Amino acid sequence: MKKLYYILPILLIAFAFQACKTTEEAVDLKETVSEAPADGADIAMEEVVDESPVLSDSTTDRALFASIERTFCFGRCPVYKMKIYADGSVEYEGIQNMVITGKYTTTLDKSQMNAFLKKAEEIKFYELEDRYDDEMVTDLPSTTLTVIDDKGELKTVFCRYQFPKRINGLAEMFDNLLKSESWTSESGEIYPPER
Repeated sequence: MKKLYYILPILLIAFAFQACKTTEEAVDLKETVSEAPADGADIAMEEVVDESPVLSDSTTDRALFASIERTFCFGRCPVYKMKIYADGSVEYEGIQNMVITGKYTTTLDKSQMNAFLKKAEEIKFYELEDRYDDEMVTDLPSTTLTVIDDKGELKTVFCRYQFPKRINGLAEMFDNLLKSESWTSESGEIYPPER
């Protein structure tokens, strides 16, 4: 036990020394980069260093327009996510019990997007409660809908239990896109297959 009293402080000091050394190396690297002259080669290097997976993610460059997420249940409920962006691009991920599974994309035109806004206004989507649920009910699937109105206001409604049935009209518009549009997978496959 006495040996532990001697070894533990030594280990802590060694750990602290290593942590300080790592911090000093990081500071030295930062100072070296900031002191370098700004010529063309350095600018190119800075552009490469500044790129990160988060910044190059295509979803961060676009504004969300509308989305849906359908979740699991104890049966054969359709499970998928779909995001429509303000530029008309659509990202879909079929997860389970879907004809199309995997990640696919398509593009909508302005009239199709306006139809979503019209349906949201028709069902008074922006006046609905944010959540329709009961903590005691766990075996039902949920649907989460989000729509950005023409003023840029975001409204999200979570539906699982005792929600107004008029919400289904908006959810069905997302479902119908799977049937009406041509979808392209990440590997270039087209759905439905071209005949």
